[in-house]
Amino acid sequence: MNLKPLYITVPFESKDGIFQPGIEAPGRTKPDWCIADKFFKENPTINWVSSAAEKKRVFWLQAGEQSKCLTQVEQVLKWLVKNGAHRGQSIAVVGGGTVLDIGLFAASIYQRGLYKWSLPTTLLACVDAGIGGKNGINFMGLKNYIGTITQPNIVVSDYRVLETLKPLDVLSGWMEMTKHGLIGNSNLWLKMKRFETIPKPGLIHKLIEEAAAVKQRLVEADEQESGPRKILNFGHTIGHALESAAAEQKKELPHGIAVGLGMLVSLHWSASRSDNQILQNEMIEAAEIIKRWLILEASNQVMSTVESANLNALWAIMKMDKKNNTQHVREVALTEIGHAVWNQPLSFEEFKTCWFGAHSEH
Repeated sequence: MNLKPLYITVPFESKDGIFQPGIEAPGRTKPDWCIADKFFKENPTINWVSSAAEKKRVFWLQAGEQSKCLTQVEQVLKWLVKNGAHRGQSIAVVGGGTVLDIGLFAASIYQRGLYKWSLPTTLLACVDAGIGGKNGINFMGLKNYIGTITQPNIVVSDYRVLETLKPLDVLSGWMEMTKHGLIGNSNLWLKMKRFETIPKPGLIHKLIEEAAAVKQRLVEADEQESGPRKILNFGHTIGHALESAAAEQKKELPHGIAVGLGMLVSLHWSASRSDNQILQNEMIEAAEIIKRWLILEASNQVMSTVESANLNALWAIMKMDKKNNTQHVREVALTEIGHAVWNQPLSFEEFKTCWFGAHSEH
């Protein structure tokens, strides 16, 4: 069992540089090395990272699914070797979900593990990817097929870094927040569903904290994903299949859109499993709200993805999902808003029926 990470949240009213109060926390030694999203090389808004770069202690990493491969991990490891990094030192990984996946995975296997700082810079990473220690890369077209569950030692959240995010990046994080509300905090979902459009991060710091708390709670209860933590996969079996299919076609499908489309199907499936008309209505309503958000923010990508979907091909990918221990597809289903069950068998006929139910208008 890994030690529980130290979570540090920088106050929004802080006048220090982004992440600076967390990096300079009393009794903590600053990271010796840094792996950072290349975005911050071209947009030097994090003073600490820029300072480390001047000392040749930053590996710049291109964000995106195309970087989540063994070749990129090997480049990071070679850089650490050439620079003489050793296991008595620490490394900070600064970026969104894909950068954290690659960087923390490399850091977890280098000399059997460096002391790791996780510094999420996207909404998705703040509420999901930066928490929990699941680090992985894609392999043979399959999502997150190689990786580790190794907790970072310190997670520093500074929501001021979210102010410059593009709308699609906010959408991706909002979809993960939605998932957390649906599976583990009905009050969070009730607050989120009131928004006609997706709000800017600066307006929802409290909601971000609530969403992150769902992930922290589930990870602490089941770090190795043998039970309750599995509900975090809600909508992800289908979502990951959509991402893999898009990658095969050399298309970039943002994670949030894929997960959002996956949740639509999973909500319809969850509703079909219930005999309670009120619960059915609540789940279908949730699906309609998510669909509205997706279309408002990413209409072209949503419609293109749905219209080009080959359900037989998606099903073949879903059968290869690493969460399955047989040839049966296992999915997460809601029993009500705020509660979910894992390892539920999903048949192809159910998948097909619920896909068309969720996307019939498109």
